[in-house]
Amino acid sequence: MDEYYRLLQSLPPALRAPLEKLDIHYAPYVQEIRLRLGQPVLFTMQGRLCPAAKFLPGARLPTVLDAEALRDCFLQLCRRSVYAYEDELKRGYFTVQGGCRIGVAGCRGPGGFSAVTSLNLRIARWLTCPLPSELEAYIATPAGGLLLAGPPGSGKTTLLRSLVQKFCEGETIVSVIDERGELMACESGSLPRAARIRCDVYARCTKAEGIAMALRCMNPRIIVCDELGTPGDAEAIAQGVASGVIFLATVHCDSPEGLRKKPQLAQLLATGAFEKAAFLSGRAQPGTVVRWVAL
Repeated sequence: MDEYYRLLQSLPPALRAPLEKLDIHYAPYVQEIRLRLGQPVLFTMQGRLCPAAKFLPGARLPTVLDAEALRDCFLQLCRRSVYAYEDELKRGYFTVQGGCRIGVAGCRGPGGFSAVTSLNLRIARWLTCPLPSELEAYIATPAGGLLLAGPPGSGKTTLLRSLVQKFCEGETIVSVIDERGELMACESGSLPRAARIRCDVYARCTKAEGIAMALRCMNPRIIVCDELGTPGDAEAIAQGVASGVIFLATVHCDSPEGLRKKPQLAQLLATGAFEKAAFLSGRAQPGTVVRWVAL
């Protein structure tokens, strides 16, 4: 069963039932389900927005989503426990079982979102991609840290997962810090192929906590992190560098100049943890490296 249908199980019946009627041939192409107040349901397919109704004739999808329907979806995805996702929601998203990230927009106050006006359900799939020759050579002799940089949707996580899988085919000890549960999705019942990868995964903890635990107990040669750039990341990375660990990580950045301009990314570079950055092309060719930069 495609992950599209698995994610639908977390939605209220009024929306789940019509969306389940999607033909199985189309499901693997749905990357996101977008729910907006006063708008029809949209799919993101191959990087482009399109009306879900186009692929679901006669399925009786709501013409537009009202505030009650949107809030019901939000609460159902949160398992009726918004408090459990409080920390993630401060950053505008939360992650459900299986690694699917739910983006949230609306009116936010001191106590959280008082009104939700948009939900973006990003469907997590166990995707890998062929590694370019430069990365194959890097795996053979990893001499220093590597950053995978690119805009959202450029395939950074997919490429990072492919690197983890390749490293773990050999004898290298790898620890993965999966803060959002999207990279390896190691919870029971999630992306079962992750369990076949010979690495140690720290899920649902901060990068600082995960790095500290890995250094203390697992003796990794390589530590992998997805989406660096939050406060405290640079300090945690510096501790690993002092212990002789090599870091593989991703960052949101579409140009070498941006690495220096963004203060938190500049702090990461100042740790000396990363020797090279590989910049990805974008949504049109996810996972494709178009530029290498020495750091």
